Amino acid sequence: MMTSGRRSVRPGRRPLGLLTAAALGAAATLTALPAQAQATVAGSGTTYYVDSRSGSDDASGTSARAAWRSLEQIGRTTFRPGDRILLKGGGSWKGQLWPKGSGERNHPISIGRYGPGPKPRIQGEGQVDDAVRLFNQEYWEIRDLDVSNALPATGTPGENLRDLRGIHVSGDDSRQLDHFVIDRVDVHDVTGEVNWISGDTAGNAPGVRFKTGWDRSKRTGGIVFDTTVPDITAPPTAPTVLHDVRVQNSTVRNTSFAGIVVKQYTGDLKDADGNPVAKPTGWGTRTSASDTTFTPHTNITIRNNYVSQGGTAYGCNAMYLTNVRGAVVDRNVVDQAGTSGIEAYYADDVVIQRNEVYRTERKAGGADSNGIDADKGTTRVVIQYNFAHDNGDGILLCQFAFGDVVVRYNVLNGNSRYPLYLHSDKAASAEVYNNTVHNASSKYLVYGYGSSLNARYNLHDNVFSSAVADATLTTSPTITYARNFYGGAPLPVPAADTQARTGDPLFVNPAVSGPYGTPTSGPQLRTGLAFAPRPGSPLIDTGAPTPDNGGRDYRGTPLYRGAPDLGAIEGPR
Repeated sequence: MMTSGRRSVRPGRRPLGLLTAAALGAAATLTALPAQAQATVAGSGTTYYVDSRSGSDDASGTSARAAWRSLEQIGRTTFRPGDRILLKGGGSWKGQLWPKGSGERNHPISIGRYGPGPKPRIQGEGQVDDAVRLFNQEYWEIRDLDVSNALPATGTPGENLRDLRGIHVSGDDSRQLDHFVIDRVDVHDVTGEVNWISGDTAGNAPGVRFKTGWDRSKRTGGIVFDTTVPDITAPPTAPTVLHDVRVQNSTVRNTSFAGIVVKQYTGDLKDADGNPVAKPTGWGTRTSASDTTFTPHTNITIRNNYVSQGGTAYGCNAMYLTNVRGAVVDRNVVDQAGTSGIEAYYADDVVIQRNEVYRTERKAGGADSNGIDADKGTTRVVIQYNFAHDNGDGILLCQFAFGDVVVRYNVLNGNSRYPLYLHSDKAASAEVYNNTVHNASSKYLVYGYGSSLNARYNLHDNVFSSAVADATLTTSPTITYARNFYGGAPLPVPAADTQARTGDPLFVNPAVSGPYGTPTSGPQLRTGLAFAPRPGSPLIDTGAPTPDNGGRDYRGTPLYRGAPDLGAIEGPR
């Protein structure tokens, strides 16, 4: 394994600070390099060919005519910076793909395909923990694979669930591991077990367990980035940190527990009786926003992916980003997840934008069914320009203990329980403005509370529209309503909103029913434009300026072309 460029990581190290507006702009326009450009960046190295049908492990592997045959041969080889491993299109392998070695900066090692035909298939068949694995390695790029890792179903639901993943990147050697790109892969049918952090063990069922602790929970599924330690009873003094992680242009379907996970080790592992069995490190959890023991993974990008859990009763979080600092979740489609479509937990500097999340439901003992969730201990989170529809809850703010979040220019439609769910406590705050919330069936528009008077929700310049008369908007000393619009069916206007407007918002088409996002189309954000105001709408020119507002509305229109409008979408001028 190459040693150049290695760095140690100390507890409390903060390699990435606040995401500036310029950085967010660059992130929003970043696209994947074409394959030829990527090969140029990789630089010189040896190209190895693998053919599952006519290759031979006795061959040199350095040409298509002298291709290797097996995954075992790849696993016996230590690759060097700039090397490429190409699997033949249409080929199929059973077992585990675990090439050894590391690349270096500007010279990653890459895995890809050659020749026509479907993407090369790596099938773990539930016989290996990880169908594709990297461990204590860095500078790797993986493209154009089809990956699965499923045990066949038995007569009893859940009995085939195990500690399984499709693609797994991990390490335990107390240093920073750099640069991982997962691009244009299809990961599907991973029968991972469902382990919850806490809960009541009386709810345990085949494949589903409660009260397993932090480190055993929520780390199975399609694509998992996490870290660990060599000995849980005597951990080292420094953690392993993953830096510069990208998952893009890929599909993840019917994988459990999760679709895509990023997670740090923290030393919270429990036995079957719920008793601690590991020495705590605190690297993955936070006691406060300034906790120096917290050592998250950094520079994470999840972009242009399609995640669907519709074919499994055990597919919970589609995207679970926890223990990260500096993350962008952009232009993804999430369909039929369980618990949460996109969740941030113990995280800092996270931007969740331009995603479509729909049909989230409760599965496998999970308590929630939200589209997007800024959860426990999340700071400097921005949720903007998303289309969250037909979930149980639209956006959940569940920032227990502490946190701060900005929720702006989102369109929420048809979420059946709580379209906007406020569920934080002490020292948490949220700025919620210029969102358009339309309720087609729920008895609620805004539900929740701050369980401590220190919590603060500031809701202003939003549009709350309902097809159900008298839908509830929770009032509390912790919630401030100002300059919002309340319309459609008659709604109870919070008394504190002395500048409230009411009536018909004159949406373009509030009965819209698609099209919605697919693997081919990507997020159908244009469908959300059905909630743009028509000419003459009382939403136009009736808002107030908001400082540091991101500069654009849901449509991408610069703010402001005239007086500010209410809601997520600027109306016609």
